[in-house]
Amino acid sequence: MSKKNNIPQPRMGFKYTVNTFISTFISSYFAVSALTLLFNYKSETPFTSVAFLQENRGGFDLVLHVLFIAFIMGILTLVQYMSLSEKSTAYVMLCSAFMFSVLVLGKVEENQFYVFLAVMLVMAAVILYSTNKGCFDFFQKDIKKGTLIAGVAAFAVVFGAVIVCIGVFRYITYSTPNFDFGIFAHMFRNMKETGTPAVTCERDKLMSHFAVHFSPTCYLILPFYYLFDSPITLQVVQAIVLYSGIIPLVLICKRKGLSNKVTLIVGAVFAAYPALGAGTFYDFHENCFLVPCLLWLFYFYETRKYIPMAVFTLLVLGVKEDAFIYILFFAAYIFISDKNWKISLPLIGVSFIWFAFASSYISANNADGVMTNRFENLIYNADDGLIGAVKTIILNPGYTLTQLFSSSGGGSDKVIYLLQLFIPLGFLPFATKKFSRYILLAPILINTLTMYQYQPNIQFQYTFGIIAFLFYLTVLNLSEISVFAKKYLLQVAAVAAVLLFVGVCVPKCAKYVEWNKDYSDMYEKYDYALEQVLPKDASVAASSFLVSHICDRDIVYEVYYHKTNDGKYKTDIDYVVLDMRYEDQSNHAAQFYLNNGYEEYYNDEGYVLILKKQ
Repeated sequence: MSKKNNIPQPRMGFKYTVNTFISTFISSYFAVSALTLLFNYKSETPFTSVAFLQENRGGFDLVLHVLFIAFIMGILTLVQYMSLSEKSTAYVMLCSAFMFSVLVLGKVEENQFYVFLAVMLVMAAVILYSTNKGCFDFFQKDIKKGTLIAGVAAFAVVFGAVIVCIGVFRYITYSTPNFDFGIFAHMFRNMKETGTPAVTCERDKLMSHFAVHFSPTCYLILPFYYLFDSPITLQVVQAIVLYSGIIPLVLICKRKGLSNKVTLIVGAVFAAYPALGAGTFYDFHENCFLVPCLLWLFYFYETRKYIPMAVFTLLVLGVKEDAFIYILFFAAYIFISDKNWKISLPLIGVSFIWFAFASSYISANNADGVMTNRFENLIYNADDGLIGAVKTIILNPGYTLTQLFSSSGGGSDKVIYLLQLFIPLGFLPFATKKFSRYILLAPILINTLTMYQYQPNIQFQYTFGIIAFLFYLTVLNLSEISVFAKKYLLQVAAVAAVLLFVGVCVPKCAKYVEWNKDYSDMYEKYDYALEQVLPKDASVAASSFLVSHICDRDIVYEVYYHKTNDGKYKTDIDYVVLDMRYEDQSNHAAQFYLNNGYEEYYNDEGYVLILKKQ
């Protein structure tokens, strides 16, 4: 063999261009930036602050930074030269930009949503570049069913574990208020003991919780509560219920002909969907049943299995008295899209009958009736109730439009809320030309037409029903759009969902875990006072954050609301337990009770004060 054949030959076809410089520079810039943030991640100064540079950078650092970028550019250029492909640069750009985004969002404040928008604008461009360079060509190769099942289960477990962690540590760190967790903790205790959803801490008297919200579907949790008699059970079961919705979602994907790989990504988006996890931030609520029950309802309609469809229709209606609205919207979709009046009309009829029954039950057992005050901005005649809101929407569309994006505080809360719903879905709910599909978007009106500030907020439970509709609509649209749009929009959705989850849910989890570590001695003091000192069979009025911890008794009130009509504290209970972390309110209550027949029974100064009736 001649020596000439051993001499490396220059690669033909490679040409260094402006595009090569730009792509390698951007990739290197994100790689170096991500490494810099990673090495300084323990810094208490936010990365989004100028002070971060002042504290962590020196005068010579700029030169090193630039040289490091140039070094990586050289490596990427060499790889392109050897492979005649820009795919390696695209992969580096995608991975480094994603890592950089995760590190940034993991440090921002909750109210800095604009940071997420900026990051997603960059990521959308990077994903588009990577898609064009063939980084997602693996979409053409499907995965096995076993891989799909294992992957979906892994996503549900990983993201669900974060949510379970938040719920459990909220309880352990005495961060669960009476409204609403104390109410549910007491309700399930009484359901276990007597079979009835009785509570005393909701309206400051013994009554059925169903007289406030008619929620018989809650009985599905009772067997688990029998096995694990603890308020923590409610936090864990809620996460399980929510993430179980991934099962019918996967079945709908397969029913609509989506590949296993696309279905896996849809499952990942669902598991990381920020509104799903963040909706648990204020503890257990019956609304969690809406996600799986609605998705099962949609699946059984798609498979034309009407008996189980009827069962899940009743389960949805049994979640809460206002859940009939979701059935009405779905019935309207069926009627218009499929002309299936044999199914849609019975659904409409059953919904109205159920709502009439539930609202009548509530009105008969609760003087306040159904909570129509959340839509009082649409009700011009108080006697009309919710029907008045419907009248306004029909008769005055101009005024209705003014309510869609305006908030009670005059800010942009509803706009941010909508972006938080649609960006993590890659705006796929809009990727259709079929008008009937937009009916499935209509449930969003429930949260955008109200001036009740907590409804257009992903950190409350009011979005759970909407989530089911959005994912159903997403799957329907995915089954019809082009391959490129499917690849690109799904990647945007998956990245956005993970990043917003990192920005919203992960810091919340870290906060409560840190509290438990830093203040463990304090929580032990609370545990001792409530579990060892306070008698188990006594009637008690307690501070809000203590109620859920002492709910294993017949009578427990929240002390702040345990008052007479003239605003004085009631003296009909055996013990008063005050949380001294909140000195102003607790000191005022303590002074009143000490002056009206109570004496100090236990005092761990600065933590818990227990007063006993003389």
